Amino acid sequence: MIAGNGNINVNNWNQYNRNVAAIAPAWGRAGNWNRPWYGNRPAWYWGRAWYNRHWFWHHGFWNYFSTPPAMWFGSGLAIGWLSSPGDTVVYENPYYAAPAAPDVNVYNYSQPIPAPAESQQAAAYPPPVDPAALEEGGSLPTTAPPSPEPDDAAKKADKLFGDARELFKAGKYAEALPKVDAAIKELPSDATLHEFRALTLFAQGKYKDAAAGLYAVLAAGPGWDWETMKILYPTEAAYTEQLRALEEFVKTNPKEGYGHFLLAYQYLVLGQKDSAVQELKEVSKLQPDDKLSAALVKALTAPPK
Repeated sequence: MIAGNGNINVNNWNQYNRNVAAIAPAWGRAGNWNRPWYGNRPAWYWGRAWYNRHWFWHHGFWNYFSTPPAMWFGSGLAIGWLSSPGDTVVYENPYYAAPAAPDVNVYNYSQPIPAPAESQQAAAYPPPVDPAALEEGGSLPTTAPPSPEPDDAAKKADKLFGDARELFKAGKYAEALPKVDAAIKELPSDATLHEFRALTLFAQGKYKDAAAGLYAVLAAGPGWDWETMKILYPTEAAYTEQLRALEEFVKTNPKEGYGHFLLAYQYLVLGQKDSAVQELKEVSKLQPDDKLSAALVKALTAPPK
């Protein structure tokens, strides 16, 4: 839970301060973590806020951990998803700098991604499977999920985000940014929108701003896998060109922690775990205030249980 100083006690499962296991017990069973559920996706995907609004294009997330972190039952808030039960971690984003002039389109990443409003919870999460049916040996459904609950803000965000994805795929990154900003204004608790926002900044070479957004995203849970990322680009070559530009930036600016952090994220998207760990270790040397990178290294290098 969030204390007044921004500390998070990870005895409570974390994303948006919501103990999913208490509300949907089937999500909290270790045996259900990677069983296929709606749309043949792992059961824990459906505990992430608003994933049900993206499942038709969103393939999935990193899966490099020997034991699924607690956040997978609802995307851990702050860094709790990478911590041991009982740990308290302070959310402090070392890459975010407030704009010199007020800008309503810039999200304040000095704060974690917020919780869905209580009134939005039915829209943010799909209906869970009946635990009683599972006790009797019932199977998890693998058909398409039910239609999301109606929510005016989510509908507006969906339309804006769809426009942003089309612009991005056309290479119009600067035009995609205000569209996703407007979507985030409608639905600030949707981590997918924030991750896409960071992608538009990465594509424009705005690496520190991209790292600031990704810090908040990854503090809430793992990032996209390559099957998800590549859908957003017209060709793999378009992405590769941007990745090479980032690699060159890091090579010529080796003391900039945010460059290494952003590159580690991209390597994890691509499944290059060892390269990502090297970058994250470099971040920890250069940016000791980045507690998330240190936690990621620990999680990514932990021996199988």
